[in-house]
Amino acid sequence: MVRAELDEIAEVWRKAPVSAVPPNELMLVTDFDGTLAEIGPDPARSVALPESLDALRRLSGSLKQVVVLSSRTPTELSLLVPLSGVRLIGDSGLAPPTAEEQRALERFNTEAARLLGAVAGAWIEIKPASTTVHLRNAQISSEEAMALLRPLIKDTGLYGSQGRKVIEVHTHFAGKGTALTALMGEVEPGGVVLMGDDENDRAAFEVVSRSDIPHMCVGISSPEVAPDLFDRCDVVLGSPQQASDFLQILAHWAASPPPAGA
Repeated sequence: MVRAELDEIAEVWRKAPVSAVPPNELMLVTDFDGTLAEIGPDPARSVALPESLDALRRLSGSLKQVVVLSSRTPTELSLLVPLSGVRLIGDSGLAPPTAEEQRALERFNTEAARLLGAVAGAWIEIKPASTTVHLRNAQISSEEAMALLRPLIKDTGLYGSQGRKVIEVHTHFAGKGTALTALMGEVEPGGVVLMGDDENDRAAFEVVSRSDIPHMCVGISSPEVAPDLFDRCDVVLGSPQQASDFLQILAHWAASPPPAGA
């Protein structure tokens, strides 16, 4: 794993085996919040860095596929990433819940709202196949909230994981790792670049890092995640701005003709 400064990013890419894959065989998969956009106190106000959107637009015309895989809802993603050539997969790629799973989620939502009713700043976002408990403005830590909700999560048969000031709740054996495995089987890329910043990207990092095809896992660090989140990453960048710089480098590479004799 390399922790790259700005002036090192291009060199890291140039030396990576995946950079030898023809652009039209490469798949780029990126998260949104904390990767394409800074994370702020209000998710409704988050926007992608303009340079990142520009790079995705350019890459969508050169790569085999460009994908934004996010825990945001599909509707939100369509507004946040208004690019026709980019594939948007919301709700972490979760499949629609079964009737039983839907009842479990509804029960969780009702009882979690009661448990958190007295916690100022905490709120629950209900998505098609999951629930996010938002804690960025809450007067309670993620650990305290998880301790409060853990018995309910267990009793409903759901799965809960802590992220960057959030708790994601959904069915077992699902999430970005499962979605990425299916995506790679469908697209059959010659190489993969994966970018992410949060706990729900861990399984996706593991899927790509175990792949036999050339790949690069790119982490975007913050003080809000455990350092071991990036153990499977090939390079760790320091901010969404550095992630944007990397995407611009990737877009320039994809648009450049191969060197003579290549």
